[in-house]
Amino acid sequence: MAARSCTIPGNPDIAGVGVRIAIYVQTLLCFFPAFWALFDGKVSQGELDAAENQATTNLVLAFAILISSIVQAQTLGLTNYHASIVLNMSWLNNTNAFIYFLLYIQHKSQAGVRGRVAPTWRAWVQHIRELAVSVVHPGTAKAHPTSAGSDPELGHTDGVASIRNGVERTQLKDIDDIQGNEDYARTGAKLLVKRFVLLLGSLHLSLMASLGLWLWSNIRTFGEGQDTANDCAAKHALLAILGRHVPFASEALRIVSLAIYAIFLVPGVNLLLPIVVFLGFYHLHQVVPIPKVAGSERTPDSYIRRSRFWFWIRRASNTIVQRWAILPPCIGLLFLLAINLVFIIDIELALKQNAGLQSKDESEWGFGQILAMLLLFMPLRDLAETVLARRMKQRQKDLDMGLIGAINSKDRSMVLTWIARGANPKAKLEGDISPMHIACHFDDLDVIRTLLEAGADPNVKDGHRRDTYMVDSDNTNCLRLLNRVEKGSIGLKSDILSVMYWRTDTPV
Repeated sequence: MAARSCTIPGNPDIAGVGVRIAIYVQTLLCFFPAFWALFDGKVSQGELDAAENQATTNLVLAFAILISSIVQAQTLGLTNYHASIVLNMSWLNNTNAFIYFLLYIQHKSQAGVRGRVAPTWRAWVQHIRELAVSVVHPGTAKAHPTSAGSDPELGHTDGVASIRNGVERTQLKDIDDIQGNEDYARTGAKLLVKRFVLLLGSLHLSLMASLGLWLWSNIRTFGEGQDTANDCAAKHALLAILGRHVPFASEALRIVSLAIYAIFLVPGVNLLLPIVVFLGFYHLHQVVPIPKVAGSERTPDSYIRRSRFWFWIRRASNTIVQRWAILPPCIGLLFLLAINLVFIIDIELALKQNAGLQSKDESEWGFGQILAMLLLFMPLRDLAETVLARRMKQRQKDLDMGLIGAINSKDRSMVLTWIARGANPKAKLEGDISPMHIACHFDDLDVIRTLLEAGADPNVKDGHRRDTYMVDSDNTNCLRLLNRVEKGSIGLKSDILSVMYWRTDTPV
C-alpha cells in the first residue's frame, strides 16, 4: 500500500504501447537483411549500402526520441523513471549502427575487395588510424598508404605511379602535389558522407551517454519540476536487469551505470568497444580448427541412415562447414539479437512491475504514439526495397551465369540470346573474372566480337590491374582484336577480314 501513496505522471509519448511497438519492430527488422546478406557467404557493396540506408533511417528516428526527451527534461519536465526507459530504448536503437559495422568488417575482410583489411587486431588498428588521419588531417593520409594496397576509402589507387617514370614523373611532380593536396583535402569529407551511419551511431551513443550521466549523477534532482515524481520513483520503483528486479535507487546500479555511460561518452572512441568485441569473434574463428564435413569416408553410411535425427545433424553440420567463413558475423548478429531481446524483456518487466505507480493516462493514444506507428512505414519500406533488390540481383546473377555457360560451350547464338535476355557482358564473377576473360581463354574470336558489340570492356583486366600481357602470351589474335576495338575500328570491313586471317594463327 505504501507504493500506491505516490504516483508517477504518465508519459505516453515515451512509454506508450505504440511507441514501444514501433521501436521494437524497427529494431528487430534490421536483423533480417543482415542475416540475409550473410546467407550467400559474403557481403556485397550493394548489401552494405542497403544496410546503411536502413540503419540511417532508424538512427534519425532514434535521435528524434532522444533529443525530444532531453528538451522535455529541461523545459516541461521528464521524470527519472521515464528517462531510464528512454535510455533502454536508445540502446535498442543504436543496434543499427552495430549491425552495419559488423557487416562492414565482414565486407572489408573478404578476398577480392579493394583495400582489403584482414580481420586481425593489428590490421584494423592500422586501418582505423588511417581513417582517423584522413578525417582529421587529410594532408597526411597520402604518406601512410594502407598495407592492403588500393583503398578507395583513403583515396589510394593502384597503378597510377606505375605508368609514370623518368622525365614524365619529374615534369608532373609539382602538378601531382597540387592536385593531390586538393584530393586529400576532400577525403575526410567523403569519408564522413560515405560512412555517415557510423558518424550517426557514434553521436547517438555520445548523446545517450550524456543523458545517462545526467540521470545517474542524481536521480532525485533529474529534470525540471519533477522532484515529487522523482522522489516517488527513487523510493518505490523497481528496474529489471537481466530479468531481475533491482531498486531504482540502488547505489551499485548507479555506480555501474555511470561507468558504462562514461565509456560511451566520447564520439569515435565509443565505437572501440564494439570493434574489440566483433574482432574477438574473428580471432576465436581463426583459433578454432575448421571442422570436417560429416559423412566422410570414415563415417559409415549405415550409421548415418539409422535415424532421421542423425541425418539432420549431419546436414546442419555440413551447412556450418560450408559457410564457416561467415561464422564470426553470424555469431555477432546473434549476440546483438540476444542483447536486444534482454532489453525488450527488461523494459516490459519494469513497466509491468511499476504499473501501480503510474497514472492511467500512460495508455492514452495521442499524437506521439500515432506518429511513431506511422513512422514505422520507413523501415518497412527500406526492408521491402532490400528484398526486391536482392531478387533482381539474383535474377541478374542467373542471367550472367547463363552467359558464362554459353561462352564455355562456344555457342555464339546462345551468347546473343542471353545478352538479349539481359545478361551483362561486363559482369564480374568471383576472382574478378569477366566474360571477356573466358572468351579470350577459349580463343573464340566470334564470341569476343559479339561481347564487344554488346558493350563489353575491351581492356581485359585481372583484378584491378591491366593484364594484356596474359592475353598476348595466350592468344595474340585476341589481343589484336581488342586493340582494334579500343581504337574504334571494329566496324570496318578490313577488321572482319583481319579476323578471318587471324584464324590461321600466322606469326606476328
